[in-house]
Amino acid sequence: MNYDVSMMEIKLFLLTAQFRNFSEVARRQNMTPSSVSRKMAQLEEKVGATLLHRHTRSISLTEEGLVFSKHCLSIFEQYETVVERIEQTDGAVRGSVKISAPVAFGRLHIAPYLYELLERYPLLNIELQQTDSFIDPAAEAVDLLIRIAVPQDSSLRMKSFAKQRYVMAASPRYLSAFGVPSNPNELKQHNCLVFKGTKGLQRWFVGKTELSAYEPRGSLYSDNAETLVTAAVNGSGLVVFPSWLIGKELKNGDLIPVMEDYRVSTSLEEQLISALYLETDKLPAKVRVVIDFLAEKFSCGGIKDLCYWDAI
Repeated sequence: MNYDVSMMEIKLFLLTAQFRNFSEVARRQNMTPSSVSRKMAQLEEKVGATLLHRHTRSISLTEEGLVFSKHCLSIFEQYETVVERIEQTDGAVRGSVKISAPVAFGRLHIAPYLYELLERYPLLNIELQQTDSFIDPAAEAVDLLIRIAVPQDSSLRMKSFAKQRYVMAASPRYLSAFGVPSNPNELKQHNCLVFKGTKGLQRWFVGKTELSAYEPRGSLYSDNAETLVTAAVNGSGLVVFPSWLIGKELKNGDLIPVMEDYRVSTSLEEQLISALYLETDKLPAKVRVVIDFLAEKFSCGGIKDLCYWDAI
């Protein structure tokens, strides 16, 4: 029996078993597909069995490969747990943390603080992935998801930072020219700048005690929220956006809130700004400190459910 099997070979094998594609494994590990294939061939030689069926467009596990993967997964998880405990014995937090966050939120409220996070924890390595697409944290090897959404039943654990608050606003120039709407019936007389995504035009929900749907119409639609914010600042019309997105413009007076005695939203259900992570017996210290750091940076003087961008 050959005992010269490396943990890297086991990791590559487990990834191959998961994604059934050398190219995908290579992309995730910054390797070439030929290198991954060669490593798997070396592993099979060491084990003394064929672990993978290599097809033209995919890869599948042999019977021996299925047995091997089951035990390797347990071995690899134990190895990572032991290494992490050893690394933390000196009190220092270290390791790599992959974070996935929405594009605009990541740019505005995570990226500006990464230098401080890395100064505080110099042995951390951070990878920030910014995307508005759905992410499977297990498949993408993501340690921490920052998401803004209606809470869903999920196997993921959640740390909520705050409720998402929406504001209807326009520039002083626009309001001077076209007047200030005082109720939903007057919105039809105004130019609304509307987000248009894969599900079509985004509806606005307006009300005092109960929210009612409103179909906004105007001269500009976009699938980029920041484009619409820029247009609003330049006097093109009304927008409804989260306070975290337009908080700066509200604070400096580039945008003025309107219909403040009404609740506004783009959803009937309450949305939360949260950190999501995989269910685990013990949250790794490297992930915990990132969550705690973000909670600290987002806070607004200890006021519950209020973040600094709402302090306007």
